[in-house]
Amino acid sequence: MATINANTVALYIDVDAATFSTNPGDTQSGSPALKPVMFSTSASLSVSNATYDTQFKKVAAATAGSVPALSPTRGYAVGTTSTSLSVEGVASWETLNNCVDLKVLFDEVIGKNIVTAVWASNDSNASAYGGKGFITSFEISSGVDDFATFSCSVELTGDPIQVA
Repeated sequence: MATINANTVALYIDVDAATFSTNPGDTQSGSPALKPVMFSTSASLSVSNATYDTQFKKVAAATAGSVPALSPTRGYAVGTTSTSLSVEGVASWETLNNCVDLKVLFDEVIGKNIVTAVWASNDSNASAYGGKGFITSFEISSGVDDFATFSCSVELTGDPIQVA
């Protein structure tokens, strides 16, 4: 059975919001330049569909000598899809080449700029999913005698797509 090693998973972000069609594990020199968020300890992808239901009466036609019959019926369907990607990690203001650092994340959330975000692994058997969206939250927190941590969420503006 093939599994994805969690140590190979990251949230990749391109702040220029370019289109993407290549393997995110190989995009640091490609276009877009998807870069992993540095010092991340976890990355997640969450996709949910809004649902709705309708209650109505189903009418059975009248026959000779009988009246129309009404029976309660429930209709159920799926509406819009919402997708969010999130990342958590150890906070550091250090900068590294080919990585998205905390200052970049902070600048993007304040600037309300659209970004390209992809949840991906560089395992050979893994898939990658992402799209364009906005960084909707950014938090840095610290406790006494503990490491400072950060978290960041990206909400996609459309349906997620699978990246090759």
